[in-house]
Amino acid sequence: MTKLTLLALVTLTIGGTALADTPKPPPEMADMLKSMTGTWRCTGTGMGMDGKDTKFTGTMTTKSDLDGYWGHDSFSGTMGEGKTAMKYKFESYMTFDPTTKKWRNMMMDNMGGSMAGTSDGMKDMKMEVDAETQDMRGKAQFKDHMDMSDLKKGAHMWGEESRDSGKTWNKVYDMVCKK
Repeated sequence: MTKLTLLALVTLTIGGTALADTPKPPPEMADMLKSMTGTWRCTGTGMGMDGKDTKFTGTMTTKSDLDGYWGHDSFSGTMGEGKTAMKYKFESYMTFDPTTKKWRNMMMDNMGGSMAGTSDGMKDMKMEVDAETQDMRGKAQFKDHMDMSDLKKGAHMWGEESRDSGKTWNKVYDMVCKK
């Protein structure tokens, strides 16, 4: 048997086993998606390019993606008003890692920004994500907060960043989203 034939046999055997034993998403994913799936209308404030709070509105759609392994948020909104209003979009993915018992989150936006972080998950319908972000201003630490404890009022979400290694934190956005 040649090395190439042996490699092909091993590849097919491993591939066949992997296909026959396809793992299922962790149950934590389905539980999370039950409360999050749908279209959310969001209103609040965001930090404008001048560093001041400005009106921030948008729509976020949350769905299950990639065979149930990831929750996928698509956000499209406007920050500011009138002629100076700025479009803001992001795509965010979150999954549960059963080996570490942590949630992992990744986000990319329409201004070249990205973020990757982890969370311990929902506790009392509240969640905190600690992340590192990179955007046109450089690197920063980021904390995303979500409070879904009173959905009649809406899901309250806010984020803050530190550009000095956690010494000071500045609010970046604060909004309430309702289905």
